[in-house]
Amino acid sequence: MKALNTAILFIAFVTIGIVACQGQGFIVPPDDIGDLEIVEVKQLPVVDQSCGPRFGIVIANKSNRCVEDFHVTAIGSLGQALPHSPRTTVVAGQIPANGALQVEVSLPIETLAMGNRGGLIIGLQHLTVIIDSWDEFFECNEFNNRKCFSMDSLPIETVESVTVETTTEVVPESATLQPTVQPNTAPAVNVAPQNGGITQPAPATSAVSPQDPLRSAIEQITPNGNNLSQ
Repeated sequence: MKALNTAILFIAFVTIGIVACQGQGFIVPPDDIGDLEIVEVKQLPVVDQSCGPRFGIVIANKSNRCVEDFHVTAIGSLGQALPHSPRTTVVAGQIPANGALQVEVSLPIETLAMGNRGGLIIGLQHLTVIIDSWDEFFECNEFNNRKCFSMDSLPIETVESVTVETTTEVVPESATLQPTVQPNTAPAVNVAPQNGGITQPAPATSAVSPQDPLRSAIEQITPNGNNLSQ
């Protein structure tokens, strides 16, 4: 009986090995492997003039598991990407299961002057994007990890300007309070009066008696006018 059970277990293991292994390694269902795919690539506005062109690479995670810390490489070239072509490699962040993430990559500034066409300096004409460039993840489709784009085919992301409306309230002149300035009537300190502090006496007015004209007339008529007045 024990030998029969051992034989059954041996046959079961052999059967599983034949089904799961076909001489090329173990077969894993595609749903468990997942896949990273380049969804979109677009040009981004240049923030720093000392840097080269910027690109936004949208990557989709078509798996049931979270993926993070894989490498993304962008290569600029006039035609086919060569080993000495200028490139930039960045580390992508976390992409949730069945989610997407935009990774921003800036190429070196020398990609703006890569050739001479009739005396005119020209920049990169093609962009090659490679996701999982260090081949850190096992995927069900490795062929969609590398794509080449013509610069003319890449859309340019524009930044929308935001207009802020400002309302200014005008206050009527009648409602505006004007400060009242009181005149300073106090004499200035340490300032001498114009007349030097000396008061000039008013001219004396000679008092004319109403009898003087009458006396003068009597004296002219009568030699003894003086006696009459006495």
